[in-house]
Amino acid sequence: MQYLKQFNFKKLFKHTLALSLLVLSLNANAAWHKASGVGTSRNDAVNDAIRNVMLEAGADVRILQSFKDGQIVSSNMDVRGANPIKELVVLEEQSTNNTVTVIVKAFVDDRSIKKCAASSIHKTIVPVSFRYLDEAAHQGSIGIEGINRELDKLLSDKLLTAKDFVTKPMVVANLNTGRNNVDDNFRVNNLSAIAKRNNSQYVIVGTINSVSMSDGGSNFLTNMVFLPTRSISFDMDVYDAVQEQVVMHKTYSGEADWTFDKGSFVDMRSDRFRGSPYGQRVYDLIKEFSDDLLAQLQCAPMNARIIDIDGDDLVINVGNENGLRNGLKFTLMQTASLSGPTGDNYNVYEKSNSVYKVVSVYPHAAKIHPVDLQNNTLNVNVNDVVTLR
Repeated sequence: MQYLKQFNFKKLFKHTLALSLLVLSLNANAAWHKASGVGTSRNDAVNDAIRNVMLEAGADVRILQSFKDGQIVSSNMDVRGANPIKELVVLEEQSTNNTVTVIVKAFVDDRSIKKCAASSIHKTIVPVSFRYLDEAAHQGSIGIEGINRELDKLLSDKLLTAKDFVTKPMVVANLNTGRNNVDDNFRVNNLSAIAKRNNSQYVIVGTINSVSMSDGGSNFLTNMVFLPTRSISFDMDVYDAVQEQVVMHKTYSGEADWTFDKGSFVDMRSDRFRGSPYGQRVYDLIKEFSDDLLAQLQCAPMNARIIDIDGDDLVINVGNENGLRNGLKFTLMQTASLSGPTGDNYNVYEKSNSVYKVVSVYPHAAKIHPVDLQNNTLNVNVNDVVTLR
């Protein structure tokens, strides 16, 4: 009996110690995170907040969790352990017009999330106002001629509320966005100029392909039972001004019931339009692009341009607004100009052995210092590029 009591005591002590170590380990690798979310429903708003929480914790956004009706119901997250969100609390909720805004806090186990090196650094983007692909696309917009401006507003609002980007004001540029009748060099030069003027790495261009409407034709009986619909299709191109190439091109299309009288004026800033099936479809497509953009850019290389040279130190065009901090390291990518067979000039970037460390961070810039002066590249020029290691 005495041996049994002693054995049970040791066993209890062993399990208690293991549990205590587990709790201590979890607390050492977990923390409360707070974030806001916006959507057209409570579920959408909380899911948006969850994404922002995971971004704050440093997760790759392609790892997502699904929230529905008060609980996290499924996970498609590539994780090493169990569900990284141990507890989720909705602190505030507000509904205005057709938008729901929430503030949540979540207890996140950092050990269970997949991270990428560039996820904590916010990429700078500049959107260009939507343009029609051609005259046929513009003619199809009769009745909703302002759809391009509504897409501009929806996109700007979505990007400006995304903490993972530094979004510049929308640019109204006279770009011919037709993909088949514009010289590539002309397009690249225009997009590069927009990026340089706005101190941005990425340029986003939206092109409206169609906003056509379908109805029952002239047959009276058909029109009695036929509910008109309207489609929308637009292309989104994301241009990397450093790599001088389009890094994302995708077409977003949808169709929904058109609940407005034929020939009537439609105020696209009204609650009636935004709450209509078509208005909701347009909103959903912009949200889909925003999510795709984040997945595309979050773990993409972080590049910055050299804007000044101060002795051995370099000043680059990203700073505190991008989430830069002291100690981060960059590799120098030097610019060289090559001529093509038709006389066109191309910029190429050659990776050097020079490594620089961030020593000072300013609101829109940072100073970097060479890690090893003995192996430092001497012929560094303004407009050369550094990339985050």
